[in-house]
Amino acid sequence: MKKNSFSLLLLVLSIFCVSCNSSDDTPQNAPPLEVDVPGPVDDLLLIAATNLGEVYNIGNNVAFAGNMGQIDKENSASILPMQTLIGKDDTIYAIEYLYNPTPTNNLLVYEVSTNTTQIVPLTLPSTIMGDERGIIALAWNDDSNMTAILSENVLINGATKHLVNINLQDYSITELGITFTEDTITSMLNVGTNIYVSTWNQGFLTIDTTTNSVTNTNTINGSRLAQISTTELALMQNSTTSVNGARPATINLSNSTVTPNDTTEEYGLINIFGGTILEDQTYLNLVSTSDVFLGVLKTDVTTGESELTAITSTGSVDRNVVIVTTWL
Repeated sequence: MKKNSFSLLLLVLSIFCVSCNSSDDTPQNAPPLEVDVPGPVDDLLLIAATNLGEVYNIGNNVAFAGNMGQIDKENSASILPMQTLIGKDDTIYAIEYLYNPTPTNNLLVYEVSTNTTQIVPLTLPSTIMGDERGIIALAWNDDSNMTAILSENVLINGATKHLVNINLQDYSITELGITFTEDTITSMLNVGTNIYVSTWNQGFLTIDTTTNSVTNTNTINGSRLAQISTTELALMQNSTTSVNGARPATINLSNSTVTPNDTTEEYGLINIFGGTILEDQTYLNLVSTSDVFLGVLKTDVTTGESELTAITSTGSVDRNVVIVTTWL
């Protein structure tokens, strides 16, 4: 009787052990565990503006565009020269050219954080003559001054252009005594005592403000100037094979040469005019391709590698748009 009881006990224990050995916390046919891998995250918002005064914020990595507001104009139908759209921190500046009733240049000062615009009519120097005098490009000099290109006649090619200074404290304008006649001016940049002006097909101007000299390097053409260092600039170099085609490139200021970052890929500039920015050694542009309606092109100026991310939005985005500042 004891022997039978002992055998029965062994049988129960063996069944229990088999059951324990074959058990698992996860059923054998359960689906694999899903791991939440985070996607790209924006660490910077790009602030962009159009020639109609629309203002967008665009994520630098996700590239989602949202409408932030509208730069008010004296005439709502005015088209802003994109070479005059520049920004600093949360302020965007632009020039509105209109008849009121004579040719008038308004400096538009737009505050991103409040979506408000100050319209400042500018008084041009009487020493600069012309029937259709208009400011066609702006660049930063310092926090209180901007350099501007003032054309004697915005309606004709070959008109004399004058460099002037705009004081942002009292909005007075001073002539710098430097002139040139090149057209299709696309962007302008101040670096030290030199001013650099890009054109689409009439060369690259180096203006020495200490000697008032202007040097044209006709082998360099393009748009979207941005400063890499005191000796290098970034440029969207224009294509000789496609309309409004361009590729990121680096200008060596010491020997006035340009080197494309990518010798094969070309991108479309919907509007060839206007500047852009460089942030943390990344040259940022808004471009299009045959596959991308509008995208953020990021070019590492150290490695020369580029990455294009298509822009998405809940509404339409005007492609006549340039990056003017950032929002941290």
